[in-house]
Amino acid sequence: MKFPKYPSPLWTFFAASFCLPSFIRASLLFEQVELHPRIIKTFSLGLGYDLMNAALITLVVGLLPLTSHLFKTISTLLFSALAVFSFIDYQYLLQFGSHLPFHTLEYLHAPQHFASTVVAALFHPSFILIVLLPVTGFAFIAFHFRSDAHSWKRKLLIRIISLITLFVIGGSAGSYSNSYVGKNIDDPLTSAALNYFFWTQDREQVVILEKPTEALELIQKDLLGKIPTDPIYGEYPLVRAHEADGCVIKKTELATILCPDPSKKLNIILLLMESFRAAEVGVYGSEIDLTPRFDAWAKKGILFKNFYANGFQTRHGEIATYCSVMPNYGAAVLKRFAKNQFHCLPAVLQENGYSTTWFHAGDASFDGQATFFQENGFEKIIDKFDFPSDTEELGWGYSDEALFQKVLSTLPTLKEPFFASVLTITNHHPFEVPTEYELGLGNQDLHNYYNSVHYMDSKLGEFLSLAEKEPWFENTLIIITADTSSFQPPQSKPKDFGEFVSLRSRIPLLILGGPIEQNTEINEFASQIDLAPTIMDLLGLTWTSPWVGKSLIARQDLLIAYTNRPGSYWAVMSKEGSVYSDNDNTFYFDENMDPQLGKRLKSLGSSWLKVTSWLLQEDLYWPNSGEKN
Repeated sequence: MKFPKYPSPLWTFFAASFCLPSFIRASLLFEQVELHPRIIKTFSLGLGYDLMNAALITLVVGLLPLTSHLFKTISTLLFSALAVFSFIDYQYLLQFGSHLPFHTLEYLHAPQHFASTVVAALFHPSFILIVLLPVTGFAFIAFHFRSDAHSWKRKLLIRIISLITLFVIGGSAGSYSNSYVGKNIDDPLTSAALNYFFWTQDREQVVILEKPTEALELIQKDLLGKIPTDPIYGEYPLVRAHEADGCVIKKTELATILCPDPSKKLNIILLLMESFRAAEVGVYGSEIDLTPRFDAWAKKGILFKNFYANGFQTRHGEIATYCSVMPNYGAAVLKRFAKNQFHCLPAVLQENGYSTTWFHAGDASFDGQATFFQENGFEKIIDKFDFPSDTEELGWGYSDEALFQKVLSTLPTLKEPFFASVLTITNHHPFEVPTEYELGLGNQDLHNYYNSVHYMDSKLGEFLSLAEKEPWFENTLIIITADTSSFQPPQSKPKDFGEFVSLRSRIPLLILGGPIEQNTEINEFASQIDLAPTIMDLLGLTWTSPWVGKSLIARQDLLIAYTNRPGSYWAVMSKEGSVYSDNDNTFYFDENMDPQLGKRLKSLGSSWLKVTSWLLQEDLYWPNSGEKN
């Protein structure tokens, strides 16, 4: 069969290299809350970046002195690599809301953790649309269509003109986009995957932050507690001495219900449920019956209706929950800053006579968790290597069922009082569950996520039913929350940006246990950083720490929830009003909110972004253990 002629393999490669990322960008456009003119402008600037990158890549290929056949081969291989990278980036976008950052290379040494996700991704429709169809189509065109028969002089002239034209296109597109995109590189609608990947390399390795003096002063004014007199803390701006007076004063509804007999040393079990978002939970308004067991247990304990994740990945939730500090949003804090001292909750409890144990059904070394937790107070770490080798495996680790069985068999062996924390894993992408827990809603990521939430709820319910029969239950508080939210699309389209943040970042918080004799709902705003000081307060323990959260037991003038998804939004919320900032640094204020309060919340939110990164860089949370008596 004689195929028709086509213009030029060089321009075919350019067109393909532009269309592929632009197709992905267009899919992101329709995920927006509202397609207003600013969003459309942002999208068009992103297309400029796609055009620039396509021109630059094509220029590199076009400058190579290759024969026609070699050019077809090299360009097909290069386009295949671009398609695979775009697909991986797209999957990362779906999970975390930002382009693939450079620091993900740190995880190449542990590919086994991602094996199930990779296998699931190969069967995802996006793999066909982003990799199989484009690569097959390009290879077909490259190797089967004929090119015009020209003399070598004419071919050389065409090549030179083409390269000059590509240079002009790339330069013009870059000039069109760079001024805006350079300031909004975190926004997937503006930046391109390749640019973001290499930009994060530079950001993490080169940028040295100056001390944010004004932001730090504002943060310090908002901290509770007293500045310690010990001079060793002089260089650590967040360290404060705290009195556990919430249960002594007993002015709040929560204090009246929750505060235990002061003579008892309660055990604490803290459950971090993987990707457990409030939007899918019945008692938080979900219309899908995914969590009947959690909903039933919510009637037996203290349910917090406005509790928020401080970040968007497990490591963010862990640093916020255990250490009551704002998580960072660049390099992985548990890996890059594993030797930094944070004086986290397990360490403080250990100093007060508690045994401390962390449970996980995956590899604890992943993302630096094992090293970090050992440095910051967990005496014993139980992970997948402590399970029998024939344990049921689902996705990234052993099943939640096996994990809870391990917890139940281990708790009676721990020295009391104990602090035990559990991180589940089954409700992580690719959301694998036993067949009997599949709801039959479909085979898309969202529906698989629903299956996984339903499974997690079932196993949580079984654990709680068995736990209340144990002797230790009467002297134990069980705190159930999430490590982070989920990036799966919500069940309904939000009507405004505030509702968008709520659907994306609100997570459950439920406190159960023998000491609780009545149930109630708490509507105060709070976030993960508030859990550690709350636990210390209800235990009646004084502490000195760099924690920035506020005890939910004590009376506060203003309880605030912070949340942040880099490249997407950050928010500061309170019952008196809330402030939201989207990825374009456009601010949204609650209607009729006091202007002075709005100014304060906006300043607090932006200040935390500056202060957190600087403190991590300077290692100024807590003196190294060897320095302090």
